[in-house]
Amino acid sequence: MRRLLRDLRHGLEEAWDGLWRNPALSFLAAFSIGISIYILGVFLLLAFNLDRFVDSLGRDLQVQIYLKEGPPGGGAEALRKELASDPAVAAARFVSGEEAKRRFMETFPSLKDLAERIGGSPFPASFDLTLNEGYRSPQAIKRLAASYEKAPGVEEVRYDLGWVERLASIVVLVRRGGYGLGLLLGLTAVATVGAVVRLTVLARREEIDIMKLVGATAGFIRGPFLLAAAAQGLVGGCLAIGALRLTHRLIERSEIFAANPFLSLVVGQFLPRQALLGLAGAGFLLGLLAAALSLRRAGTF
Repeated sequence: MRRLLRDLRHGLEEAWDGLWRNPALSFLAAFSIGISIYILGVFLLLAFNLDRFVDSLGRDLQVQIYLKEGPPGGGAEALRKELASDPAVAAARFVSGEEAKRRFMETFPSLKDLAERIGGSPFPASFDLTLNEGYRSPQAIKRLAASYEKAPGVEEVRYDLGWVERLASIVVLVRRGGYGLGLLLGLTAVATVGAVVRLTVLARREEIDIMKLVGATAGFIRGPFLLAAAAQGLVGGCLAIGALRLTHRLIERSEIFAANPFLSLVVGQFLPRQALLGLAGAGFLLGLLAAALSLRRAGTF
């Protein structure tokens, strides 16, 4: 245990010295990782806010079950009981034909004589359904509609998922675009950090050879390089988070943000703490991976 702590202390000291021995190269490595993490964070911020907007649409989304014409009472009451026991339904409000007609006339006063011109009863009774959390996805709503379409007394089940589905597909596209571009820039950062590690190894070649002669293990020699690269990645991730926060603040305080409600949808809320920790951790792992691959390619210790 004591030897392990001694080796760890040596690794940390050597990593610290290595970082300050070539500050320009250390900053270049951290900056390259920070750029890739920043771009990934921008796309995650967009996807996060669009996802919230889609969820809010889902909360406001209602399903209407229109009833067939017939004597009032039995059919509607049986359906009301069935809806009350359905775990997907948070509330089911009965709307009579007269109430539906009144709503229509209040919304479209210029068309108040439409019912007389059409004839019959164009305003059937219905149930307006509000759905519980967990049952608002397009798949869940389609399953709910299919289960009531053939119920006794039901004429039609209507819902509008068009906007929700389109926005959900945009969220998936934005998230995939962020992952793809982040991966591409991450590979560039890995190459940059790997080059910095190789340059550091070359600069310390004589010191490494002496350590090998006195019996130092490969892990003992590689440890400082891995720790230094991981620190560069963590710094890069923190720089990316800071730049992302600054960008968000600047957009929030801009006149364009106040005048354009769309911007409040796509960048209205900052990323949660878990996502920020994930970005910092991604930078840490990116630096560690770059150093490990570079040292493996060197193959001299």
